[in-house]
Amino acid sequence: RAIDRLIVSGAVGERGPDERTPIGWVLDRLEVEELGAAEAVAELERGGARVLVRLDRHAPEPETAAAEPAVVEQLELFEPAENGGAAAEAPALAPLVEVPAPPLHHVRRLSYSALSLFERCSYRYFAERVVGLRASDAAGSVPGHEGLAATEIGDAVHSLLEGVDLRAPAVPDDLAERVRARYPAATDEEIERIRGFVASYCSSELASRIAALEGATAELPFAFEHDGVLLHGRIDVLARDPGGRTAVVLDYKTNSLAEGEPEEIVANDYRLQRLVYALACFRAGAEEVEVVYHFLERPEAVVTDCYKLEDVAALEAELSAAIARIQANDFRPTPDEVVCADCPALDLVCAGPRLRSA
Repeated sequence: RAIDRLIVSGAVGERGPDERTPIGWVLDRLEVEELGAAEAVAELERGGARVLVRLDRHAPEPETAAAEPAVVEQLELFEPAENGGAAAEAPALAPLVEVPAPPLHHVRRLSYSALSLFERCSYRYFAERVVGLRASDAAGSVPGHEGLAATEIGDAVHSLLEGVDLRAPAVPDDLAERVRARYPAATDEEIERIRGFVASYCSSELASRIAALEGATAELPFAFEHDGVLLHGRIDVLARDPGGRTAVVLDYKTNSLAEGEPEEIVANDYRLQRLVYALACFRAGAEEVEVVYHFLERPEAVVTDCYKLEDVAALEAELSAAIARIQANDFRPTPDEVVCADCPALDLVCAGPRLRSA
């Protein structure tokens, strides 16, 4: 809103202002009737206000002298030698810097199972997590197929335990129906094996302890960032005290104890998974974390480790080193009967245990 100064412009024809145009309407209200005789600049006073009317008539553009064409000299690529001989040699250019090849695999997301897999055999990690190969015997959900892979048996056990009431754990009466709904290829023998795993937890002292803990929750997801990588996964059971200062993590394992003692298996295969669990709880505000592994082949096969806030720096350093090993893209087979048994790369692009005798 112009109060002190307002500029209005417009164009009128040779016959004078036309009230149908905006500027013509303004001139009519100012009672400017004859523009033809108006001076180039006229000052009017209307209703106590001063109005300055400026009239610009068309005038031909002044003639200007044609500009001299610019003389463009040829750029000399090679200056002649001072003695009139051959042209001097062109200066040497700096060598082109070789563009580094992008990494084969730059990880941005990691699950704790992927971390553990890389530690057990980096080449199997490459086959599964980079190439995308899958174990050929995992077909328990395929109609007409019979029998489950070890990973499918573990998945069925975890699915059943996820639905067990932690306050009053008991083997579901419809266990066989639930398993076959998920894996139609399950045999009667496998059903009983799965039942034994579930019963092992439900009848254990550990289950009684978890039942007495407040706020125990099954299948709790977590995620946190470390060294530019998102670590994610699920905790089978997590119990925290009301203040959230202490946390108990329970992880079910269906490993065969023929592989070794529970403590040995945890130290060799689940060291990184254990520290990821602990760091996830510390990031959530815990000051003390207890990580418990229950090997369901035996009710008493329990391995426990405790961590405190002063352990965080060491845990993070170990996790950083593990991530750096993956980012280095050094994928090498680590032959082992257990690791190679269901590897999708076995006898396809890797000789497995036979490499040790090569």
